[in-house]
Amino acid sequence: MTPHRQLRSLHRQLRAAAAIVPSVKREAWQTEWVAELSHAYCEDPHAAAQLAQGLVPDAIAMRRLQLRCRFEAIDWRAPSLCVRMVGGAFFLLFVCSMAQPQLRHLVFSNWGHGAFACFIALALFSLPSTVVTSRYGACDAYRGDAATMAQRWLRWRFLGAKLVFAVLSCYLLAIHVTMPFQHLLGAQADWLLMACGLVFNVVAVSWALTDQRQRCPTCMRSLRSPARMGSPSWSLLDSNATEEMCDRGHGLLHQPEWQTSWFENARWLQLDRTWRELFRP
Repeated sequence: MTPHRQLRSLHRQLRAAAAIVPSVKREAWQTEWVAELSHAYCEDPHAAAQLAQGLVPDAIAMRRLQLRCRFEAIDWRAPSLCVRMVGGAFFLLFVCSMAQPQLRHLVFSNWGHGAFACFIALALFSLPSTVVTSRYGACDAYRGDAATMAQRWLRWRFLGAKLVFAVLSCYLLAIHVTMPFQHLLGAQADWLLMACGLVFNVVAVSWALTDQRQRCPTCMRSLRSPARMGSPSWSLLDSNATEEMCDRGHGLLHQPEWQTSWFENARWLQLDRTWRELFRP
């Protein structure tokens, strides 16, 4: 290979590998590799060709490092991420449903409208019983902070968004489960849809309430660092419980291991502003 063709080959390899490198670091990466290849080519053109074989692996390593940094930078405890994930699950199910003509016709037919109305009715009927069984209404966590009206509105809006997306996702999932049995069972498939709707609604509502209970009442971020307190099986002195804290320093959630008449529900211990300096991100 002539020197001119070899230089053009090195240039093409460098340009192709540079397209993989993140744009923020691309210019510096190219500068370093041009210097390395130039020095190697002056010493031995064959060594420069061997060195160029590491262009693509190095570029891929740079891209993987950027993706890892982005993944680690995701705030998994943020309430906005929770809503986006539940909304994304609903959007994915909706797209899958609309991509199938038979399922799309079934959803927008009169049968689909009636099934949707029954499904929403089941969700409304299952909500009070789920609240009672999950003891969400008896949780003292949302009584520990005399929040402003705006904060309380954000709490209810966050809970409502989770419930809406979760229930709608369960409706589409129930349709997906019922559709293969539509021709086999005929009218009896409606009972299968109702059974799936009841089970899915209970699971979805229970998850939404449990997730809400495991969040800080002030910032709605997921609590972290659960720590065991007290001695196992003790309920009077040094009682056994689990404490989780807000990573922004708003407070602690104290959940007893055993329910007693004097300590039956989870309690929220609100911390004053002096603690927030220790939790500053």
